[in-house]
Amino acid sequence: MPKFYFTYGSEGHDFFGGWTEIEAPSYSMATEIFRAVHPNEENSWLKCSSVYTEEEFKRTRMAGPEGNFGRFCHERITVTRFTE
Repeated sequence: MPKFYFTYGSEGHDFFGGWTEIEAPSYSMATEIFRAVHPNEENSWLKCSSVYTEEEFKRTRMAGPEGNFGRFCHERITVTRFTE
């Protein structure tokens, strides 16, 4: 299942730096899950700096040893779906 990385900046988010990893079937489902965990009542914006696919994220400096503002993964959220 694809992973999506929701990165944080230096202010106005639930975390300073680092990111949240969400494993979900699609980008739209990942953003819905993020909004459920990190609601933003003020407007429709996500409470993060940027959203990356796993491939995109691996090409950033954040995936390296310095992380994002010196921080790394704060939380991992995975969707598991069972069908009969």
